[in-house]
This record gives sequence, structure tokens and C-alpha cells, in this order.
Amino acid sequence: MKTLARKQLESRKAHAVWTTRKYVPDRNRGNEAEGDTLTGDAEYRRIKIRYPKGVNPVAIPTRRDLLDRIKELENENEDLQTQIDEIADIVTPSEEEENEGE
Repeated sequence: MKTLARKQLESRKAHAVWTTRKYVPDRNRGNEAEGDTLTGDAEYRRIKIRYPKGVNPVAIPTRRDLLDRIKELENENEDLQTQIDEIADIVTPSEEEENEGE
């Protein structure tokens, strides 16, 4: 059984309707083919619809969305780096503190 996206199946159905109208002498057959539901056509052809509700489950972000997200991550990285530097200053004694101990 093949699996196709809804748009691919719609395209195939449209081509089948066109071919039927052009090459089959019975004019009613073209109208019947056009009247078939997409799911009925898929069952007839033994094709499984990949996105039955017609929507791709993964939203594709725009370039602007991606650039905004990059900026957010860069800011977050700067904040985290500042925190790491502050912790490192607390954990690692400075040279002055080392000299005082001598």
C-alpha cells in the first residue's frame, strides 16, 4: 500500500478525471470520477493518506522566526556565560588571595 500526502492524492485524482474525460467515450464517467470523495478514491487505489486532515503536522518556521530564535539563543548564551564566569570567580581563588596565603 502506497502512502501519499493529501495534495499528491488530489493531484492524481485531478489527472485521472482529466484523462477520463479526454479518452473515455462515456461522458458521465468523468463526472462520476470527479464526484468521488478523496478518501473513496484513495481506498479504490489502495493508497493511504499521509495527512488525512490536510495539514502537515510540522509547522515550518519562517526565516524571520529562525533569526529571532537565533537572537534569543545568543542572548541566553551570553547570560549563561556570565553566570559561569561569576561561579568560576567564586570557586577559583584569584592570584591576590593565593599570594596572601604565603
